[in-house]
Parts: sequence; C-alpha cells; structure tokens
Amino acid sequence: MQPKPKLDYINAVRGLAILLVVLLHVSRAVIKGLPETFAYICAKGSYGVQLFFVASAFTLYISYSNRVNTEGKNTNRNFFIRRFFRISPMYYLAAVVYAVLCYYVPHYNDGKPLVIWKVLANIFYINDFVPGAINYLPPGGWSVGVEMLFYLCLPFLFSKIKDLKTATIWFLASAAGSIILKLVIRYMLIRLSINYQKPESWFLYFWFPNQFPVFFLGIILFYALQKYVVKSAVVIYSAFAVSTFLLMIISYFMPVIDPYNILPEHIIVATFFTINIFLLAQHNIKLFNNRLTRFLGEISFSLYLIHFLVIYLLADYFPLPVNPYLSFVTLLALTIIIGGIISKITYHGIELRGIKLGNRFIHKNATISEAKYAVFNPGEVNKFHDV
Repeated sequence: MQPKPKLDYINAVRGLAILLVVLLHVSRAVIKGLPETFAYICAKGSYGVQLFFVASAFTLYISYSNRVNTEGKNTNRNFFIRRFFRISPMYYLAAVVYAVLCYYVPHYNDGKPLVIWKVLANIFYINDFVPGAINYLPPGGWSVGVEMLFYLCLPFLFSKIKDLKTATIWFLASAAGSIILKLVIRYMLIRLSINYQKPESWFLYFWFPNQFPVFFLGIILFYALQKYVVKSAVVIYSAFAVSTFLLMIISYFMPVIDPYNILPEHIIVATFFTINIFLLAQHNIKLFNNRLTRFLGEISFSLYLIHFLVIYLLADYFPLPVNPYLSFVTLLALTIIIGGIISKITYHGIELRGIKLGNRFIHKNATISEAKYAVFNPGEVNKFHDV
C-alpha cells in the first residue's frame, strides 16, 4: 500500500526552503553593515537546500512507486525524460541570462572574465565532477547538479530500499561513508601540505558524496509516513517545538560542539528537518503551512534561479536605507515580491510548458495504455514539482 497523503504541506516545505536560501543571499548583499551574530544566523539559511533535497527524495519516491505500477518496463526511461524536461528549460534559460550578464558586466562575476567551459559543465550537469565549475553559472547550479546525480541513482535505490529499516541502514551507512571520505581526503591534503579547510568549505562540501546521505532522509520519511500516524495535535505541536528548538541550538553552537568540523552539520540539520516534515504531514501548522509558503513552494525552482539576479540589481541600483537592519528587511521584501512575480510568470511560461513537452515526448513513444496515464496523471503531480 502506497501513501496517499495530502501533499499541500510539501509545497509549504519548499516555500520555507526558498525563504531560507533567499534570507542567506540577502544577508550577504548587506553583510558589511550587519552585526556578526545576525549575519551568522542568516548564514544558516544555506540549509534550505538540504530541505529541498529531503522534499525532493520524498516526492520522487511517491511518484516513482506509483509509476512503476502503471508504466512497467518504461518507468526508468519515462522518469529520466520527465526529470530532464522538468529541470532543464528554466535552468538553461538562467544559464544563458547569467552568462550574458557576466560577459557584459564582469562585476557580477567578481570582475573575472566569463569562462564558457565552466558554463557548459553546468549545462551538461557534470559540474559536480569539476571543482572549478561546481558552482559557477547559473548561481546555485551545484544543487541542481547534485539533484541530477540523485535522479540517476533513484531507480537503483528504489529496487534496493523497500522498507523503513533498510532506508535507515542506507542513510547511516552513507553518512558514515561521507565522514570517512572527508577525513581520508583531509589526511591526503595535509600530507601534501595543502590547507584542507578551503576545499572543504567549497568543493568538498558541495559535491555529491557529501550531500548524498540527505536524500535518504526523504526515503525514510516516505516509509515513516506509511508506518506511523500521530493523531494528537498537542503531541505534534510539542514535538515540533522541541525539534525546532534543538535544531536551532545545535546549529548555532556547532562550531563549539565540533570545532574540527568532523560531524556533517548539514546532515544533522536535515535530520531535524525530516522530523518536522513528518509532523507537518500529520497536522497543518499554519505558521509554516499557509498560502504564502505554498505559493512560494510552487514557484520555488524559478525563484531559486532568479533571486540571485534580483538581489544583484536591487543592491546595486535601488536606494536601500542606510540602517543595515532596514536595508536587510527592505531588500528581503523586495526580492520576494519582485522575484515572486517574475517566477510566477516563468513557472507558467517555461516550467509548465517544459513539463508538457516532456509528457508529449513520452506520449509519442508510449503504448496506448501508457499514453492515457501520461496524459492523465501529470496534472496532479505537477502541482508538487514532481514531474
């Protein structure tokens, strides 16, 4: 029996994730005037990406499990077609726009000339294997590269992970493996008299082996929601409050808890995120699941790609208040409003059209029964960015 939850909360989760990411980049745009502690707290918004990863693995497991029963031997082929057309149209447009901007205005590329091969590495989704290109253009492309690699792994993982216990074992093994790999690489760099801190804060943080364990949390969530139900609203609110409090405390004091940066903070944070998503699935906590967060979740992929440009232009050309806090709030509000409007347009004009194009491609190569499913089902799944 597959879970059939009301998935509005997943769009809310994506909305919260993009808010965290925007919070991070807005704070960086005005960081010179912000107190160090405030900037440090805002920097934790980077973990919005891990929240995206958990939600992605969860919804893809739902989608894939449903399609296995209807598409049979064509499941994998159709899955990869859907994912390519879901991601690529908007992603490629963003790559072109940012490349043109950085070519004519080098200021937006830290004054450096545009490097075409790095852009191409991102366009072909091989940036996760290329240190110099992993997070080049479009900005934030590292996470898209990681997502694409997870898509390649999903059919294999689905064939191997069939219950909550197995999912938990794979998560623990992958987390332990990522720690061991980091320490081995660190040891090798030290032996070569190379400062390991720079690559660890850059390439070795972004690359797929370091992020892979987070996706298993989404698979754990998939099976946990089949197995466990929490009916008491009091228990849900209490657990959510405790989980959120522990998340904030651990994340804030992580440099003290783990001064040598051995424990993967992003995996620890993602674990608490998973607990909170589980609780949101049981009960609607309106502070987090509301019309605004669901709207932002719907357009989150476009907004993720667009908000960098909006922040750049506003920070350079809009007269922000002198007070750093007012400057921060103003830039944050304008980024969400302007970026939200543009993202709504691109969501309907590019993302949904890309999804339809992918379904048409599948329809042309499907049997009659598969074609009926490919036409009927996407309308429901599209709502959650799952095609």
